[in-house]
Amino acid sequence: MEFGQYIVDMFIILLFVFLNGFFVAAEFAIVKVRLTQIEPLVAKGNRRAIIAHSLVTNLNAYLSATQLGITMTSLALGWIGEPLIAVRLEPVFTALGIVSTDILHAASFGVAFSVITFLHIILGELAPKSLAILDAKRTALWVAYPLNVFFLIFKPIIWLLNSMANLILHLLGFETVTESELEHSEEELRLILAHDTHVSATTRNIALSAMDFHKKQARHSMIPRKEIIALSVQTPASETIEIMRKNKFSRFPVYKESIDNIIGIVYTKDIFKHDKHLQPDFTLASVLRDATFLPETATLEKVLTTSQQKKTHMIILADEYGGTAGLITLENVLEELVGNIQDEYDRETPDVVKVDDDEYVVAGYVTTNDVERLLSIELSPLDIRSIGGFVIEQLGHIPAVGEQLKLNGVEFTTEKVVDNAIESILVKKIPVPRMDEQDH
Repeated sequence: MEFGQYIVDMFIILLFVFLNGFFVAAEFAIVKVRLTQIEPLVAKGNRRAIIAHSLVTNLNAYLSATQLGITMTSLALGWIGEPLIAVRLEPVFTALGIVSTDILHAASFGVAFSVITFLHIILGELAPKSLAILDAKRTALWVAYPLNVFFLIFKPIIWLLNSMANLILHLLGFETVTESELEHSEEELRLILAHDTHVSATTRNIALSAMDFHKKQARHSMIPRKEIIALSVQTPASETIEIMRKNKFSRFPVYKESIDNIIGIVYTKDIFKHDKHLQPDFTLASVLRDATFLPETATLEKVLTTSQQKKTHMIILADEYGGTAGLITLENVLEELVGNIQDEYDRETPDVVKVDDDEYVVAGYVTTNDVERLLSIELSPLDIRSIGGFVIEQLGHIPAVGEQLKLNGVEFTTEKVVDNAIESILVKKIPVPRMDEQDH
């Protein structure tokens, strides 16, 4: 009978340790697991995955459930477990010659407390926490059903406790935390990408560039007004064909009287389709498509969503006075993600030629963003797209060949100037002297 009671007592103690470990594992698993790990199983109709998905998307409520479970099992373990072990230890201490009742009780409860604390920390806290962190997906699927049942049973109590906690926080002047605030911030994502060794440099650069889309303005990526190849609506067919064959673009903006009055876009394929340009009554107005306009201050994110909505690859950018500031294409947007893209019709001369480590010859039209990425530097935040324009702005005049500019640890040497525009620049990163060298 005594042995049977001993087994029952140990079972009760280990049961509460296990339950405590279950709630600890559940807490860490639903915080650590990502929705992208569960969603493929949800799409297949996996019941556990569906419940786990609900747990993660309602994180506040289910975290409260795990905290309630941990508190209940910890209190029960101390309230029930310690006396059970203490009672079993008293005969042992009596046999060792301890006759004082006070000392007997103190020694029994002291050892019982140590045993319960050890079991609670090792088996009820640390082991399940490590398991959940090691395999969050499997743990989340495993705890999904029982945790959901526990939540449904104690939902009124959980709601009451949450409400009281939120009220206290509100009275103290703190805002309550929502699920969205538990997600990674942009700064945290940047740090994760920077330190993740499993992500390639190309993938990392694309992801970092994509995170800037909501704040990077179109004017920094556009083809400026002076570089636009546009057609007058009155351009005769023969001249239109010559311009199209020479420039080999798939789309051309069409203006009336002035480039500030763009009235549409003409597609090269529409001109050559069915030989329309050979018809005597052909005019550009007959094949015009609607042009899409955005302010030059629009973000790249806005440009991309507008392109998708309007199903267009070219958007005209207007300045603050309503005139034409430039245009932007999907290729320009894509280049902000992956860098310069050359197709079969682009210039054969490379935009960037490496001379040495941290030393390059770059074309004047290369964007300041590309130069920043190339040398891992930050230039002054001016509203200038090209590196040539940036150098001219900093100098305050059109530089002569060989003229230098040193700024932010970079040396710019003008190599070629054509028609008051910088055609090529030697860009060199200047080594920063070490502190011990400066001391000498």
